[in-house]
Amino acid sequence: MENKIIIKESYFTEKETDLVINGKLKASLFIYETGVKAIKISNDRGYIIVLPYMGQMIWRANFDGRELTMKTPFDKPIQAKYSFEETYGCFLMHCGLTAMGNPTSEDTHTPHGELPICKYDEVYIISGEDENGKYLGVTGKFINKLCYGLNYEFTPVSKIYEGKTKIDISASFINNKDVPLEYYYLCHINHRPVNGAKLSYTADRKTFKVNHEVPENYFNKEAADKTNAYLNMLDKDQSLMDDMGAEYQAYAPEIVFYGVYNADENGNAYTMQIDPEGTAVYVIHKPEELPFGVRWISRTEDEDTLGMVLPATSEHLGRLYCQRNNQQRYLNKGERITYHMETGLLDKEEAEKMQEKIKKMGF
Repeated sequence: MENKIIIKESYFTEKETDLVINGKLKASLFIYETGVKAIKISNDRGYIIVLPYMGQMIWRANFDGRELTMKTPFDKPIQAKYSFEETYGCFLMHCGLTAMGNPTSEDTHTPHGELPICKYDEVYIISGEDENGKYLGVTGKFINKLCYGLNYEFTPVSKIYEGKTKIDISASFINNKDVPLEYYYLCHINHRPVNGAKLSYTADRKTFKVNHEVPENYFNKEAADKTNAYLNMLDKDQSLMDDMGAEYQAYAPEIVFYGVYNADENGNAYTMQIDPEGTAVYVIHKPEELPFGVRWISRTEDEDTLGMVLPATSEHLGRLYCQRNNQQRYLNKGERITYHMETGLLDKEEAEKMQEKIKKMGF
């Protein structure tokens, strides 16, 4: 049985206030100095901070004293008005739904669509118990209506469990319009890179499509030349990306590519960053649901991030590109679809078990 508590904006104050305590699980509400409202979900191992009214981003994720979120100049979220780029520093954001990715000069959508910073109509804290134990989480509903155009409801869930360092994420949406909904979705998970770490994942390196996207006018010609040289190396050997912080690597301003993932008997694909101490961060997703395993890495002075797999319905190159390449999807009236992801931190023993599973799958 799952319990659901309705949250109102009037509940939030500048002082962090506990709202739900269930054993070792706790939900508290507060407002950042910037005015952005936040819900902190904690257990005995750490916490996540969700921005319930701004895209339901997971702003921070911290377990066993380790910050998992990308390095960013944004130490606090800012209320974005146009694009997530106004406040980019989150651990996870939902992308889509009417468009996704970087818009070309011919596209009309904002970067990664409306979902990253959309204003939620309903917000809830949920609690319950399932096969993984007791959990506490945040969910809500974003309703997007446009006369003659669209009418959909988007419902994400982010929850953590008692005694565990994992985050369960789902994204569910329904089309309430009497015409099919053309949609795109990507789950943007931004871990922090660790030099000396090793990437391990259930995708054939030969399936990776490497995008050459360094702007010709990039302000730092030396960095651009190094990144372009590295891109040429990756064209010949995609496994060069697997050793984090290698001298020959260059990710300024960024490199984006995607691969085709293989799943186990339960439909799960696995991606890990195994650090030198043997612990790891990881992502589990289902390629049958989200077939494009997009990877995004940027290692600059301000942004240091490893999007080691961003499960998606399509590539990241904007709506028009996806339409030309038949990567759009459709949802008929009354149809609902749900996507499932898991991420978090593994101790050494847990990391060894996942690595053994990856090896048994032939990777």
